[in-house]
Amino acid sequence: MATAQIEIAQAVHTVPLEEGKSEHNRRFGLTSPWEHYYHPSDTAPQGRFECEMDEMVVFGEIPPEISGTWYRIIIDPHFNPQKGIPFVDGDGHVSAFRIQDGKISMKIKYVHTERWLLERKAGRRLFGRYRNPFDIHPCVRLANDSTANTNIIYWGGNVLALAERGLPYALDPDTLETRTADPFGGQVVAKTFAAHPKVDPHKNELVTWSYSAKGLSTRDICTYSIDPNGRISNENWFKQDKPGWPHDGWITDNWIILSNMPFSVNSDEEMKAGGDYWRFIPDQFSELLVTPRNANAPGHPNWKPGEFRKYTAPHGLIIHTGNAWEEESGILKLESHFLTFNVFDFFNPKDYEVPKVNPSGDWVRWTLDLSKPDGTALPTLETLLHGVFDFPIFDERMTGRKTKIVYMGGMIVPDEDTRPVFNAAIRLNTETGETSIFHAYDGGSIAEP
Repeated sequence: MATAQIEIAQAVHTVPLEEGKSEHNRRFGLTSPWEHYYHPSDTAPQGRFECEMDEMVVFGEIPPEISGTWYRIIIDPHFNPQKGIPFVDGDGHVSAFRIQDGKISMKIKYVHTERWLLERKAGRRLFGRYRNPFDIHPCVRLANDSTANTNIIYWGGNVLALAERGLPYALDPDTLETRTADPFGGQVVAKTFAAHPKVDPHKNELVTWSYSAKGLSTRDICTYSIDPNGRISNENWFKQDKPGWPHDGWITDNWIILSNMPFSVNSDEEMKAGGDYWRFIPDQFSELLVTPRNANAPGHPNWKPGEFRKYTAPHGLIIHTGNAWEEESGILKLESHFLTFNVFDFFNPKDYEVPKVNPSGDWVRWTLDLSKPDGTALPTLETLLHGVFDFPIFDERMTGRKTKIVYMGGMIVPDEDTRPVFNAAIRLNTETGETSIFHAYDGGSIAEP
């Protein structure tokens, strides 16, 4: 019998393959409803599991000075999303990598959001397109639909899993068990929370903001600070002239600056017809929304208590930001990438034609003069490095103070026929222009530095 089994197995593996196809992507004629998500289906890594693993395989040696826990969050839908659903809509999946004595252990768990728990109970997907309130099952219309899938930070004894559509979920830093939603106890009525809040190491507080703070499509923004005990202060509310998308921003000692990207919210009629929540607006200015960290005592003689201002920049996207600092006479310096193309192409209008020019996403520095009135256009930006960059990181012990070193992901395209991917990690000295580049292996890519 053993011999027969071996012969059968050998016969199966020697069946000729169709020209141009691998054994894996042929799948012996079988298909899966997941193929549209795990693409290409023969090589894409698959998730949707929770596990622990001790003493992971390590290539090379880990310096003994490295000791601690690295937390990571990914988007990993537990149930199969509809075809065409934007990748931003999936469940939050958190990993903790413990590094000690040259060894690594790992734990990975889903954030047990109300949404995730409801779908697990139902055994199927109940929520549809990102932030579309008309594309969900009627039985969960009043549920908290936050996915907690965008960013993760440690603050006040909790790991906070963040998605800007809702309030944080607090996780146990050791077990990754989900403790609670809204760990700050409803001290503000804001319904959302920033995906990229900023830790001020000099004042030992977390600075955050909420847009669409009073519900979907509202123009309200709320900024506030949180101390390590979870107490909230410096709460400040203001309204934009339209619903906007300030995904990221900067802080300095006295100011909060939010990057408002050129998107608008689709009408209820468009969403009822199956449309997305966001719509990209070609040629619309980018905007920087500026407010004092202490709204009742702005740190500039030309500003009134409670005032906020909007400054305009050329059309483009600032998705993620670097550092910022204050200079004399009310001048702010802000660093970021600046994309000339829309990476969220699934939010493009139906009749939109992508410009036939080479995309760019240079690393730049903005100058903002706080003495200028609301609506002022920013002066020409200073380009520090040409290319396509994102996911910056700097020494966060110096947040709000001048720095010169930044790390970021970069797209290095070997030729015009190659689809660009983030395949390099770049260290830039913004004073000298000197760069150091780590290249991924051929055909590989890197994650956020």
